[in-house]
Amino acid sequence: MSTQSIRDTLVRAGYEFVQVEPRIPDAKASWNPDLVAWAADARGTLVPWLVVETKKQHAAVHPEAGLPALARARDLLGTVDHYVVVNDTEWFRADPGIQRLERVDGPVPPPNGGEGEITDVDLASSLISEALWKTTSRSRDRREPLVDYAFASDVSFDLGGLRTATGARLPVKRDVLWQARRRSIVDFERRGREAGIYTSPKAIAQAVARLAGTRLTWDLLDPFCGAGSFLWEAIDYAQEHRTGLNTVLGYDINVRTAEVARSIGNAAPVPVEIVAADALSADLPLSTCVVSAPPFGLRILEHHELLDGSTTRDGDLVILDRIVRLLGSGGRAVLHLPVGVTFRSTGEQYRRFLASRFRIAAILGLPYGAVAGTGIRTVLMVIEDAPSTDTFVAQLGEDWESQLAPGGAALEAALAHIDGHRP
Repeated sequence: MSTQSIRDTLVRAGYEFVQVEPRIPDAKASWNPDLVAWAADARGTLVPWLVVETKKQHAAVHPEAGLPALARARDLLGTVDHYVVVNDTEWFRADPGIQRLERVDGPVPPPNGGEGEITDVDLASSLISEALWKTTSRSRDRREPLVDYAFASDVSFDLGGLRTATGARLPVKRDVLWQARRRSIVDFERRGREAGIYTSPKAIAQAVARLAGTRLTWDLLDPFCGAGSFLWEAIDYAQEHRTGLNTVLGYDINVRTAEVARSIGNAAPVPVEIVAADALSADLPLSTCVVSAPPFGLRILEHHELLDGSTTRDGDLVILDRIVRLLGSGGRAVLHLPVGVTFRSTGEQYRRFLASRFRIAAILGLPYGAVAGTGIRTVLMVIEDAPSTDTFVAQLGEDWESQLAPGGAALEAALAHIDGHRP
């Protein structure tokens, strides 16, 4: 049964945005409404307004057989107008209680117009995800590279909003687009068979943003940004607390991962630049604040000279040394590192040097399992380009997420030590 003629009829009636068999998050996997047409409500917000259930007329089937599906769609979507279309041409409109059908010539035009602003993050996320998966499917059919993120997201979305199949533009609130791109693209990569990117757990990324807090005053750098988990949470924190952050820079050696981060960053409320480059060899600027979850156990083939004059092939130490070199005067780094950097004998001399040259403000140990899929214990480390002081040290247990949440005992104690007061 073709739905194109029904879709065309809805568009002619003024519904600019029509979905065919959209996925409904709260519905059973085996059921989707046949068509959903979106329109503006009285406030100008885009909402699901009309549902169509299609039927093929024959002796055993009557239009009324579509009423249960219409009632289900209304309950799940909150739609206002409901139709059964038989043989693609015969339109039947349901009464408000969806108990009876009346033969009509076609759909009633949307009373507030067919173009409204998208304010729902879930809707925006689902639309971007749909665009990504459709582009992936087309690329696979043509045996092309899996997906071009800029193309996939911008086919339907750009900074102005959603462009429908008819060419109409439906605006999206900037903060909604920002959140939706983060959700949909990172979720797409996590589920993608060929993803191969690293994204940090949200609880850790949020804790890093809070620990960076008072230094998010000008610029922010992540030299090993992956999909940008730390950057996005730091931006959210800076926006909420109006810290003055206005420049964000991320580096990742993986070109595809950098493309993911760049596509998300394009919708950020502050300027974001993502560079595909090796942070160990690229010419990076000094920064007021550095946040990062560098790769663990990086294999280094040649000896690197550290700040204290010693040399090493320990990748964790090489990365740590690279990051502290990037701190501007009074700058702060908040890092998620393997616990081995705090006790391995090969790094003892360098750790003593760091403790004398920088302020190791806090070390928060995370338990096994905090980083899913690995058996590695990790730490959150706060380092400042400042005179050496005592270090706040805590080893967190199974309740580590609540301890690092806003108001959590460990987070509040660490902040009190780092900043000298509770935020």
